[in-house]
Amino acid sequence: MLRIALALAVVCIALFGLGSWLGSGSKPGQKPVTTPENSDYYMKDATVVQLTQQGRLAYRMKVARSLHFPDGSARLSDIHVHYLQNTKTYWNLHADKGRVPAGKRDLYLYDGVTIHHPRVNGGMVKIDTAHAWVRPQADRVDSDARVTAIEPGQKIAGDGMRINLDTNELKLLNNVHVTYTP
Repeated sequence: MLRIALALAVVCIALFGLGSWLGSGSKPGQKPVTTPENSDYYMKDATVVQLTQQGRLAYRMKVARSLHFPDGSARLSDIHVHYLQNTKTYWNLHADKGRVPAGKRDLYLYDGVTIHHPRVNGGMVKIDTAHAWVRPQADRVDSDARVTAIEPGQKIAGDGMRINLDTNELKLLNNVHVTYTP
């Protein structure tokens, strides 16, 4: 009886050790996987695709790194957003950094925000600002920072902007200055 109990204990210990080793997903001598900066998960070189209710592409976002946190917030780096929903042409937005606050679906872009938008007539508008909010549910981009918009023949600068992605309209809000070039 003692031999059976001892054999059963050895088998249990061996199975526990084997289960722990297999469950760790690592090989002997390999460090365990951890997430950076207390995030609950992260992604590298990720592509996020949002579809319309009709199944068409609304926007595609590529990020070099995305850290998601237990409160629902996220931090992103090297962000490229290609926005198509309800537009005659596309909008490309880029920023070195971004974040999604807890409980929100809006994306705050900062550090090197540039926006490119081809006009229906063939011209290209390039917009630069320090930071901007992308509000996909409202089809809008907002900023309260200094904004410069350049297209062939003109340069417009002002404080704050609102882009209506439904109508392809860019509106600068305050202290607007326009320079025309031949």
